[in-house]
Amino acid sequence: MRESELDQAFAEALGESPAFQAWMLSGGRFSRHAATARLLHHEQASSRKAKHWWKHWWCTLPDGSQSETDIFLVFESQNEGRFSLHIENKMQKGILTLSQSIKYRQRAAFKANDSRWLGYNDFEVILIAPNDFLQMHKECLCQFDRGISYEEISAFVPLFGAISRSQNSNA
Repeated sequence: MRESELDQAFAEALGESPAFQAWMLSGGRFSRHAATARLLHHEQASSRKAKHWWKHWWCTLPDGSQSETDIFLVFESQNEGRFSLHIENKMQKGILTLSQSIKYRQRAAFKANDSRWLGYNDFEVILIAPNDFLQMHKECLCQFDRGISYEEISAFVPLFGAISRSQNSNA
């Protein structure tokens, strides 16, 4: 299984399941919008030419460095405008550097209010990974607003439970 397959399963589940969307939002800084925010996946799809609406959102930062967000989601709240989730996905044997972790927040802040990124005005950066990975990378995790384990996600996206069990049995 590749990380990109998990990314796709995650994004598709969010696009199709209001319960999953509400759960994702309820655990973070946009919890007040969990029941009412609308995922702008159609708008993201039409804003650029890409195979997947949530994938390959590249950014060149002012220092010239380039990086991408694994899963980029924009939501709209009737009362407070648009906000985004910038999600990094790491499998058990993945590599996460402190620099990569820091770039997530920098990129999210830099692209805020940019019409090419659907003009969101607030954001949250999230790391998703197996629970063991989150525990082993606490310094990097501190750079994100929160970490969500594959084990938690598996309640909505069963593929995450299968990969988590597979990685644990191979450890």
